[in-house]
Amino acid sequence: MTRLRIGFLGGGNIARTVRDELASRPYDVVGTFGRGDVIADDLDLLVEAATQRAVEERLVPIIARGTDVLLLSIGALADPLLRRRLTGGPGQLIACTGAIGGLDQVRALRLGGALREVTIESRKLPATLIQPWMDDALRQRLESGQEEIMLDDDLATAVTRRFPASANVAAAVALAADAWDSATARVVADPTAARTRHTIHAAGELGEVTVTVTNEPSPERPRSSAVVARAVVRAIDDYARLRGFDAVAGVVVL
Repeated sequence: MTRLRIGFLGGGNIARTVRDELASRPYDVVGTFGRGDVIADDLDLLVEAATQRAVEERLVPIIARGTDVLLLSIGALADPLLRRRLTGGPGQLIACTGAIGGLDQVRALRLGGALREVTIESRKLPATLIQPWMDDALRQRLESGQEEIMLDDDLATAVTRRFPASANVAAAVALAADAWDSATARVVADPTAARTRHTIHAAGELGEVTVTVTNEPSPERPRSSAVVARAVVRAIDDYARLRGFDAVAGVVVL
């Protein structure tokens, strides 16, 4: 067997945490690539831990040359044209949905036909949901953190665009359900949400599932959940095992 060669697009908190976790694993981290850096062409796997814009600007040629990509900024897939370009191969696009669970069940339900209901509600501390497009009055209400505010209730694709750093989970649900035109998402600023809370519901011919996930926020970046970096590590471990690279012992859970 051979050692997995990994690169990172984006050098923020998630990438740093993942790299620290990988130090004791049998993988070779080739480098971290920021804006303007040339991405090495001898990677087995590129871990995208940047932004939706970086996905749009940089990943299509990486996929086209045959490099596999582990995608964190799933919200970028809300754009149907970009989604087609990123899934055209020959490299494989692998979605990492680390902040939420239950999507394996959603995917299984979808095999029974189109789902009649797909929703996700996300609750976070108000100050973590401030966006550049918000007016001063709304920003002040969120900064004060004294009230619950429904900030968005719309198609998941639209919510993901308005909250690009906080609602990748909405796109992940739409992806799992193959319901880009019908999955809905709500974003609620909740002063009691010391832990971020996501509630997913999907219903179809085979049954229904409701999952609630609560996550500790990342100390360094409260907009993100601390568990995300560990989910990336698990995804890399599974990738290595399935592709026949040197890997830590374990079972792949699909």
